[in-house]
Amino acid sequence: MLEPSSQIVIAGAANLTWLPERKPISMIDLMCEAIENALNDAGSKSLIDVVDQIFIPKGTWDNKNPGSSINERFGIQAQNVLFDLGVLQSSLVKRAIEDVANARSKCTILVGGEIKEQQKRLGDLVPKLNNINSSIPNQSPEWVRPDELVISRHEIDNGLIRASDQYALIENAYAYKNKLNRQQQTDLINQEWERMATIADSAKGAWRKNATEYLKEKGWGRPVSDPYHSNHVTQWNVNQAAAIIITTEEIAKTHGSSSHNWVYPEAIIESNNVTPLTERKDLTICEGITTISERLEVLTGKPASTRSVIELYSCFPIAVRMQSEGLELFNRDLSITGGMTFAGGPFNNFTLQGISCVAKKVREQESDGLITSISGMLTKQGLMTINAKQNSKNIVLDDVTELVKKQTKTVPSKSGISGEMSIVSSTVSHSIQTAQVFVIAESNENYRTIVTSKKREDIQKFIQATYVGEEINVKPDGTFEF
Repeated sequence: MLEPSSQIVIAGAANLTWLPERKPISMIDLMCEAIENALNDAGSKSLIDVVDQIFIPKGTWDNKNPGSSINERFGIQAQNVLFDLGVLQSSLVKRAIEDVANARSKCTILVGGEIKEQQKRLGDLVPKLNNINSSIPNQSPEWVRPDELVISRHEIDNGLIRASDQYALIENAYAYKNKLNRQQQTDLINQEWERMATIADSAKGAWRKNATEYLKEKGWGRPVSDPYHSNHVTQWNVNQAAAIIITTEEIAKTHGSSSHNWVYPEAIIESNNVTPLTERKDLTICEGITTISERLEVLTGKPASTRSVIELYSCFPIAVRMQSEGLELFNRDLSITGGMTFAGGPFNNFTLQGISCVAKKVREQESDGLITSISGMLTKQGLMTINAKQNSKNIVLDDVTELVKKQTKTVPSKSGISGEMSIVSSTVSHSIQTAQVFVIAESNENYRTIVTSKKREDIQKFIQATYVGEEINVKPDGTFEF
């Protein structure tokens, strides 16, 4: 429990979608525009003068010091901090709150952005940033990195590195557990994502305009990782940015921001336990989500289901479904944006998008909201709640990593084992050039291994069914046969 002397507030928030028909913009310029919009949202442009920290989640861009460029643009000298891949996006917010509460920062801006659509379309013609104040000294960033990779060496060595492949393996294990055949599974996924498209149709700033009509016209797109097609998965070819401003009531008020602009952080609960997908005893159980849900109710007195506005991290359908089940969010909308397929999924920055959108909605409704974040293959989980009203100065900041680690049942994985094994899950991974089957197999000695096949007959078989629970003969070279 954090007990700051002055109430912590999200003083301003902004999310920005830069559609292809607009004039091209640099990545830094896009993030700076998001910051300017957040300052306007706070009702105080002078807040920039007390900003002493800039937190940025690492994106697909190769800029090694974006914070320094932002400093130069605004003529400030804030410490800039880069958070690497594998760090929960909720952790940025958690640290910002702790720093402001403990007077290590007066005002921290969190900002992220991507122009991947422009990069794909324009290549080297993507504009460079301009209007830089060269009088501001260049400052090396502080890096915050994860303690360990979210995928295992075994997965890397066997090529199981795409998020779509790993989430499809979870999806197919879920279907087997719930006795869904391929058609039933497909119908469920499509129904869930059709609802996301409908939400996106009425959401401000969604990347995909008229998503429902788009699906009717184009369908679900090309196969990616069975059962997923391209319109089931996160869309990261976007130009989007988001920014939020964290400070105290006192500082915000001093700089002309009024209370009707503010939103109050209530709780952030995280699990940073890392268990690679292939080593999880049951691929369909997420102990982190369940534990976070239980802790939220214990520490705040309110379960997740009572929150008015919900934005679940929506990289893949199975991620949303497992979160909703763990948080006991039934028979209600699980997003206000339309999710990462239709609203847009800027790489490593969607949680800031979600916080910004939820903050505006709870402010408008004078209600409360919940936002989740995920890192890896449903590996790490984070949850944040915010409120339009000040209920208490105290903010719940909790880490349940060790508890989740104790609860998580695992099976070791290794290469080079062979013999009769059972299929834990499978998927067919599609690329433009080729396709291959990925199978997680388990031996009688309770070892897991990843095996593959590029045989046409195997690919056709596994497109039609997953064969989970059936026996295969695993060969020492990492292939298999029925």
